Amino acid sequence: MNNEEIKQQNMIEKKGINSVINNSDKQLTENKKILPEKMAMAKKIILSSLGVESDIGLDNFNEQLEKATKTLPRYQEIVNELKAGKKEIPYELFKALKTDSDKTKASEPAPRDGALITSIKQGNIECAGRTLIASTFLQEHNFDHAVVSAPGHSFLIIEQSPNTLVYFDANNNLFFTFPRQALEGYRGVEESSECRLKEYSPRETDFYDGVSAVFSDFITMPAKEGVGRQYLGNVSAALNGNKEFEVSNIAVNKEASEATQKIEEEIYGKNEVLDNYYSKVEDLIKKQEMQTDDDRKVIGEIIKSYPKHDDFVSFFTATLDGNLSDRIPYIKNAPKERKIAFAEKVWGALKNRDSNN
Repeated sequence: MNNEEIKQQNMIEKKGINSVINNSDKQLTENKKILPEKMAMAKKIILSSLGVESDIGLDNFNEQLEKATKTLPRYQEIVNELKAGKKEIPYELFKALKTDSDKTKASEPAPRDGALITSIKQGNIECAGRTLIASTFLQEHNFDHAVVSAPGHSFLIIEQSPNTLVYFDANNNLFFTFPRQALEGYRGVEESSECRLKEYSPRETDFYDGVSAVFSDFITMPAKEGVGRQYLGNVSAALNGNKEFEVSNIAVNKEASEATQKIEEEIYGKNEVLDNYYSKVEDLIKKQEMQTDDDRKVIGEIIKSYPKHDDFVSFFTATLDGNLSDRIPYIKNAPKERKIAFAEKVWGALKNRDSNN
């Protein structure tokens, strides 16, 4: 490979550090001819990952992906749970799909990627898998939403009303509503948008469930395009040899990985908003990793210095007026009583984590 191809290949591998990659570098195959046999092989592997063994082609890939998703045991469980007339479907869906609601752990050596249909069926499910299930369910029930690609992560933005959006991150157990105007750059569910979640003041009607930090910089995409691109991106990552896919029963084949990227472009066309975002994703991943490490260190020092419940809650509540809450916009500018309640939730989460270790 020439220097540019090596650089692009390294970017794919770097993005694979996280639980799953959300997409592949679109420039990798732009000027490279892909042999027909590699395209045929990639198509066969994509279908196999969906649990389809025949050579039916990918002319209706989104329909095939939707059909395969609905065969997942977790999807069917959710359908059964929510069909009894639940009024707040997005929130009920979140509660049924979040990590804390996982009933069993996959037995080893089940695939760790948690993104491909055949992998999810074996037990593990990660952010791209939860996004795929949630988006498929919401599309079925006509809830307007966008699929999000963040640095090494995936979640949803749901339109609750003209003035209110929902941040739906089942993999991080986080759900909250916020004013639409706080999402800078957002252009709705029909267009791809590069977005930044700005600081805002929660309204009395705003609601949250969870204690996780948010991803502030991300891309939103139309639902069908978003889940489709993410899925094909993960097939490409598996063929590339990313470590999350080591036991996913897909042999490493770099040329087939490139062919999968070409197939994605053939199905969905070029997306300049997405290309621009992924040109800087490596720096965003580094920034996210540093912020996460810093948050863990700070919270670890607080619990170490204030091991008693009342002392921890009091001190942690006070810290929410400072920089610690920059990545918790749903609580940063909230009234004090909400901050106290949040500190209580953090205490409970830390103690629950310690009891499970």
